[in-house]
Amino acid sequence: MGRRKKHAEEHENLERWLVSYADFITLLFATFVVLYALSQINLAKFKQLKVSMQIAFSSPSLIQGGEGVMDKSANSILPDNGGGVETSPVQQFFDNLKAKFDEGGFNQTAKEIENMSKNKELEGIKVKVDERGLVINLLDSLFFQSGEATIRKEAYPILNKVGKLLQSEYKDKSIRVEGHTDNIPIKSALFPSNWELSAARASSVIRFLNNSYNFKGTKFAAVGYGDSIPIAPNGTEEGRKKNRRVEIVVLRDKYTGAEPRYINFEKPQPKIEKKEARPLPENLKNVSDAAKNLLEMTDTPASNLIKNQDSYEKESERLAKELELKEKGNIGIKQ
Repeated sequence: MGRRKKHAEEHENLERWLVSYADFITLLFATFVVLYALSQINLAKFKQLKVSMQIAFSSPSLIQGGEGVMDKSANSILPDNGGGVETSPVQQFFDNLKAKFDEGGFNQTAKEIENMSKNKELEGIKVKVDERGLVINLLDSLFFQSGEATIRKEAYPILNKVGKLLQSEYKDKSIRVEGHTDNIPIKSALFPSNWELSAARASSVIRFLNNSYNFKGTKFAAVGYGDSIPIAPNGTEEGRKKNRRVEIVVLRDKYTGAEPRYINFEKPQPKIEKKEARPLPENLKNVSDAAKNLLEMTDTPASNLIKNQDSYEKESERLAKELELKEKGNIGIKQ
């Protein structure tokens, strides 16, 4: 017998690393796509995505204590926010991402206002970003006369520029307008104290913005702080001048949740369809006007039967025959 040929030794595949390398490149590409998408995020689409993700991840499961092997009264193991309302990791992720997005928008708007101030396009305005959100400070001396709450006409162009900026960037945000005064008491027929004066000035700014631009009225809030929150010592004229101000605050979302919300108590009224009047037959023309109107506007089996005299007579004959047959049947049983 001939010798069997030895199988050729299998060569080691030196290109297996390409599989891992291809997976790594794919994941790296996906990572950069997500980062680019986050940098180019659209606020409206982001809100839609957030709501969709919350609905998708908030369905009952075993982890969340929904119906399953455990008892229906099982508690969720997810931490709550201290108010009894559970916050899922997905919601926390989107809230943090939204907060970072808002922070970038506030800083960008603050830079734009600062550049406009440097170029003499805006006067009497200072801007900053703090814990509350974007704060636009309107100095009292440029916008109001002493002891008055009417906006000076010279300040209209400045407020128009501020209004355009807010309307284009933050018309869906909650905006709080805060009025502040110095510690010098005021007593007049219109303003018995600094509280009324500060609140009236904040309301004047809101009225101007609402009348000039397409803002949602329910998003605004007017607050009068009087002289309770100074930003400089009231011992000097320069300090009192700084304290007399109106601040437009674009609130962060975490403070928006604490603001009262608009509730629509008006329920939509059901539409009542008007039925066309049907002409009466000739045999009912001699009835009263009230009976005519009732028969014309009423659409019931009884009225339809009355309107059709032939059907009425046929139905009467049928009922009489049925009654006669029943009586005969009863007589037959007794016999």
